[in-house]
Order: sequence, then structure tokens, then C-alpha cells
Amino acid sequence: MGSNKLKAEREELQQRISALERQNEMLVQHIETMEQEHKEERTKFNEYIDKIQRYFPYVEKLLPLIDFCRNTLKFSERVVQELCKLKKVRLKGDFYSPEFNRKFHDESAAFSFEEDKNRKGHYHICVNDIPLVQWFRQKANEWRDGLGIASARQDKGLKI
Repeated sequence: MGSNKLKAEREELQQRISALERQNEMLVQHIETMEQEHKEERTKFNEYIDKIQRYFPYVEKLLPLIDFCRNTLKFSERVVQELCKLKKVRLKGDFYSPEFNRKFHDESAAFSFEEDKNRKGHYHICVNDIPLVQWFRQKANEWRDGLGIASARQDKGLKI
């Protein structure tokens, strides 16, 4: 009786091993198929990226500006898309400056992405044809003047 029971268990285990080996072969084939599909998709993606970099070389330089416009200035997708076409976009409203930690209001600000004249291939955000940082500083000075506060000194030279 003991040997029949062992034979049955052995046969059952061998069937289980065979089933697991078939399942393993199927999984290996599935993995190989997925790897091939992934390789093809990666090739297509790399070709796509190469085209973008060839025909739109400035796009990589615009990505930080896009993030700043979306996350800090809270511009809509439509506005960012227009800026990416290197068009001027007129906006009115309150615009946040991280440098001054406050918003500044403007009724007709013309935002644009402009190539930096000093560094070819680099871009910065301009408002009314001046760099954004300078525009915010101008707005801060106007705000201070409106409150009757003396402008912050830009000269940080040594005093003797």
C-alpha cells in the first residue's frame, strides 16, 4: 500500500512539474515578446526624440521656462502653447514673483520667450520686451514708490 501511495504522489508531482515547466516556457516566450515590443517602441521613441531635437532645437531650452510659467506664474496650457510658438501673449492680472514673494498687477503685459542675445540658443521669459526678473524689479520699485518707501539699493559695494 505504501508503495502505491508513493507512486501516486510521485506521478502527481511529475505532472505538476511538467505543468510548471510548460507555464515557465510560456512565460519566457511572453517575456521575449514583450522585450521585442519594448525594443521596437524604444526605437520609435528615440527616432521621435531625434526629430524633435533636429527640427526644434530650442525645445529643450524652453522646458524650464514652461515649468516656471505653469507652476509659478500659473499660466494655462493655451498660454504656454502660444509662448512655445515664440509668440507674444498679452495678459492682464496678478503675476507672482518668487524673488519678492508677492504678486504684481498689470493690465496689459506682453509675455514672450525670447532668445538671449548674449547666449545663443538660450531663452528667457520677457514681459514687454524686457527680461522677467527686470520687469518684476521694476514693478517692485513702482510698488515701493506708491507706498512712499525708498527703493532698495542695488549697489552692494563696500562702505568705508
